[in-house]
Amino acid sequence: MTDPHPATVGAGVPRPATPAPMETAAVDLVPEESASAAETSVGRPRRLTRIMWTVAGVAVVAGLAAAGVGFALSYGTLVQAAAGWGFGSWQRKAFPLGVDGLIIALYSIHLVLVWRRMAKPALLVAAHAVTAVTVALNVIAAADGLPGSPGVWEAIGRDPGRLLGHAAMPAAYVLLVEAARHLISRTARLESGDSSLSLADWLLRPAMTWWVFRTAKTYPMSYAEARVMRRDIEIHRVWIRYREEIEAARAEAAEAGTAFDEREVITVLDRLPDLLAPYGVSVDEALAMPDRMRGDEQKRRAARERADQERAHQEAADRRAREHADRMARLAAEREELHAQGEVDLLRAESDAERRAAEHRAAGHVDVAAIEAAARRSAAERAATEEQRRARAEEEAQEGARTAALRLKAAEDDGRAAQLEEEAAAVRLAAAAAEERAAKTAARAEEAAALAAAAKKRAAEDTRAAEQARAAAAELNLRASLAEEAAGLPDRDRQVRRVARIILAEAGGQALRLPTTTIQERLGIASSTASSYRDAAGRLIAAGYDPETDPLHSMDGRAWSAV
Repeated sequence: MTDPHPATVGAGVPRPATPAPMETAAVDLVPEESASAAETSVGRPRRLTRIMWTVAGVAVVAGLAAAGVGFALSYGTLVQAAAGWGFGSWQRKAFPLGVDGLIIALYSIHLVLVWRRMAKPALLVAAHAVTAVTVALNVIAAADGLPGSPGVWEAIGRDPGRLLGHAAMPAAYVLLVEAARHLISRTARLESGDSSLSLADWLLRPAMTWWVFRTAKTYPMSYAEARVMRRDIEIHRVWIRYREEIEAARAEAAEAGTAFDEREVITVLDRLPDLLAPYGVSVDEALAMPDRMRGDEQKRRAARERADQERAHQEAADRRAREHADRMARLAAEREELHAQGEVDLLRAESDAERRAAEHRAAGHVDVAAIEAAARRSAAERAATEEQRRARAEEEAQEGARTAALRLKAAEDDGRAAQLEEEAAAVRLAAAAAEERAAKTAARAEEAAALAAAAKKRAAEDTRAAEQARAAAAELNLRASLAEEAAGLPDRDRQVRRVARIILAEAGGQALRLPTTTIQERLGIASSTASSYRDAAGRLIAAGYDPETDPLHSMDGRAWSAV
């Protein structure tokens, strides 16, 4: 909707001498009595005084009496007419109750739906239609009661007072019901904060009323909220024009090389009371509105700055968390690599020890075979020497001259045999030393194998201990989750306690050592939510949280057996 009073004042026109604008927004501009009177004039119901209570009581008594008389007369007329319209004995008595009772039922349902903010205009139209049917039936019954049973138009000409009297009573009953419906409907709308568009609104401001009607029907809001929305939009447009004019005036002052003073510039804010008068804004409220809008602008700017700082802080925290998670992942990979390298080195040492033991055993067998061969060779030599000695002895017996030589030769052979025996003893000692070295090597190989077996056994025991620890942690987590759920803790508190148990079990109680990716995978949540859960869990651990001793997790044996 265009502004009916466009601003024609230039941005750089000097302003007449006026006092400086207020630095603080005027909040209490209208006294409480005037405000309450203004609210009453707008449409809020007045409080009933003692006299008005008396008038209301008289109205209720008179209305009930008139409604009762109208209903009774209408009932009697319709009962008599129903007898001639083909209704039975009990049907002609029930027929008026059905017609008039339908009117009350439709009006009552309409009131309930208005109170529930679920108005159905078709019900009100149906109630009016049934009301017209009641009046028509009474007129027809009155016409049929005339002598000769003339038609309605002929009866109007013959006895219009009769028809008017029969139509007046149900009409009075219906009018009183409509008055009660209007009172209750108006009260229900005021209590629910709803309002309505009057005929004066459509006649005086059709474009604005159409905008309010369209907005209230398009979006879930009342007419009053739509009016406030329209006024806020217009105020925002005025504020935007004001900012544009101020910027233009500042630019002109900069080009002219003169000092800029906002108080000496005539802007759209000077005509703010005139611009906002069609929207129900008083002069004092319009004059105080610029200061309020400046304050709101400063609050929005501060809120944006705080949001930017919080977002930057969150991004920095997420970045540090990612870097920490990457560093922990690298350390874990290095640990796994060192563990695998240790296993490979252990297997290589076992293989080398077995190979060296086999080599020592083979060398020992070779040395023993060499010693045995040398012993057999020495025995053969001794046998040959003995045979030669016997032959020489026989020859000495035959030849005396050769006895000394044979004896000398035998002595030499004995010396040589003794030398051979000494060499054989040395060879046996070397073989014994070789066997001792082979035994030591085998013992070292067996010791290395035993160490490897013990290392494998310790690794298996560590694996079983880790599995038992994980099972105990899972059981503790299950007990804690069931106890927290039984205690009725909110979902966020249960998630924070679960993250705290994960930190105690896997990060040694240090919250920053647990990557947010682990929390995301375990709980299926976003990174920012995981970071906030980890921080809250760290504070909970710092406060002394221990799932083993937490009184919230304590349950008797029967309860856990049932679980």
